[in-house]
Amino acid sequence: MVSLFFILFLAILVFSIVQFIKYLKEYDFDEGPAGFYLVMIIVFGILTAIFFIWTFSLINTVGTGSTIERKIAMYEEENASIEESIDVTVRNYMDFEASTYGELKDKDAINLVSLFPELKSDSLVQKQIEVYLANNAKIKELKEDEIDLSKAKWKLYFGR
Repeated sequence: MVSLFFILFLAILVFSIVQFIKYLKEYDFDEGPAGFYLVMIIVFGILTAIFFIWTFSLINTVGTGSTIERKIAMYEEENASIEESIDVTVRNYMDFEASTYGELKDKDAINLVSLFPELKSDSLVQKQIEVYLANNAKIKELKEDEIDLSKAKWKLYFGR
């Protein structure tokens, strides 16, 4: 649709320029419709420029739309590996905790606290969860872009 208007306004602009030049050669500027064609040149020149910019911004949107599915797949693969890594970390921690409690049943609470190491991977897990949430937000944004892509295609050339 936008490209159709761009072509239409460009044709009217070219027609106006040709007619303006024609009337300037035949008549003085004050005679005839030369002033009318000059106004048409200015108006349709501005409209053509606006639709030119709009057309190429939509072309850029449609052009980059082919990579959206691959980006979504990449983020989903990264999230799957993060889920697997977190799962392994939690499972290892749970196994360690179970074995420690099993070995130290007779000990008192103070010994348990002194023997239990800090879970160093806790900060790692927190960072992985932050990355996971950021990836989910990016996937949501890309899916919105994918929805907007069909709208941009329709605006550009009545397509889907």
